[in-house]
Amino acid sequence: MVNFAELPQWAKDSLLRAPFVVVRRGSQINGQIPVGIRGLLKAQRAAAVVAEENVAQKISPFQLVQSQKWTFVEKIRQQLPVFQALPAVVPILEPFEWGIGGSCEYELASGVPMVNVNSDLDIIVKHFAKLSATQAQTLLAKLNQFGVHIDLQVVTDQNGFSLEEFANARSRTVLIKTSGGPQLATDPWQAIQEL
Repeated sequence: MVNFAELPQWAKDSLLRAPFVVVRRGSQINGQIPVGIRGLLKAQRAAAVVAEENVAQKISPFQLVQSQKWTFVEKIRQQLPVFQALPAVVPILEPFEWGIGGSCEYELASGVPMVNVNSDLDIIVKHFAKLSATQAQTLLAKLNQFGVHIDLQVVTDQNGFSLEEFANARSRTVLIKTSGGPQLATDPWQAIQEL
């Protein structure tokens, strides 16, 4: 991993508070996993790598859903919009293989309070059947009716795109996130399979 002494103080504090990192897109070279360190503020993000043999536990976004981890959050935190919305979106997302990302994922995995009243609910869906823009708009309208913005990412391996961007793209050009960097595609469904 990046030398602990070289990290900014907020990153050191974050790792001492909870030794959790988030896996980033990117190639694993010589057993080195690209990760991100999260601080308490949105601007506090640092890229690093960690040797695979130093990983004590892996928690996937999909495991958080399978275990309904949000039901174990402290009662006072369950009042936040993200945690209120989660049980409501479960039936809508039931046909999909989905997981939780972003600040909610980090909080559920680490136990460190990261979600606030303005947090989005980041959803990751893999093996997603192709939708038209109209179908995507309909699904997003169902998901966004519970008082929190849903940011749904469609992913295949390390490639992904925002369903909202696809649903609302006037030019029909959508940004694809890949391990090699961002790319534009007119058919994101096909692009995430091929890149």
